[in-house]
Amino acid sequence: MLLRNLIIEYTDRLKYISSTARLDVEIMISEVLKYDDKVQLIMDYNREIKKSEIESFEALFEKRLNNMPIAYITNKKEFMGLTFYVDENVLIPRPDTEVIAEEFISKIKKLLLNRDCEIIALDMCVGSGAILLSCARILKDELDKNTFERIKFIGVDISPKALNITKMNMQNFQLDNIMLVESNLFGSNVLDCFKSNIDIIVSNPPYIENSVIKTLEPDVRDYEPIIALSGGDSGMDFYNSIIESSVNYLKNGGLLIFEAGHNQAEKIESKMKSCNFHDIYTKKDIQNFDRLVCGKFKV
Repeated sequence: MLLRNLIIEYTDRLKYISSTARLDVEIMISEVLKYDDKVQLIMDYNREIKKSEIESFEALFEKRLNNMPIAYITNKKEFMGLTFYVDENVLIPRPDTEVIAEEFISKIKKLLLNRDCEIIALDMCVGSGAILLSCARILKDELDKNTFERIKFIGVDISPKALNITKMNMQNFQLDNIMLVESNLFGSNVLDCFKSNIDIIVSNPPYIENSVIKTLEPDVRDYEPIIALSGGDSGMDFYNSIIESSVNYLKNGGLLIFEAGHNQAEKIESKMKSCNFHDIYTKKDIQNFDRLVCGKFKV
């Protein structure tokens, strides 16, 4: 079978369950053929596909027919120009989250300009490390060695499996100045030494209402970890807990940055105001939802 015919045939079979059927097929066959980019794929449209290659592709295709997300099939997801390893133990990074990562980077740069001392930056619910590690890798590339080493990065997650994936991505990105802590939010004693010392906390916590989870698309509901999706009945459980606890860990003037669900920004802002956060603002994502909420803690 020619490559072009394989793409046409399997796209037709997949289009009933995927709105990106052709792209899905191209990604999976590129994985089998070890193509690095679409140019290689296009140039080889007339390539004859071996039986063994078709069999390998069909094994991936069956997973996609069962609604497994492409990112879990290939164990790859692009985020902030980096390729992250992901599997079913962590959420798949979304483009909407890049506005959070960009703000995190921007705020750390400003802190570095205004202070000569160490900057402590913590990612609560770190997952695959998408926000924290993209920030660290980009800053490592942009800053001189001495300046970069003034940043202490901390990633916190309740899931040891998620932290193992973070470690794997750290190694892939050649990052070694990151502390990982297994903890239920701020519950670990390991974090006690950082009380009133953290400059900036970022978090993309679980925020989907329990009643909504069963209505999600099968590729999310059936594959992504429920522990990283469920934010309680209101979707606000983790926001409330993080805000209440963060006041014990942030410096006076420290920053708290959240990713917000599409209808949660106002609730988050209200909760932050009740806990002595000021100068609160929001930013929109690519879908024009208020995706980011940021505020400054002042005693």
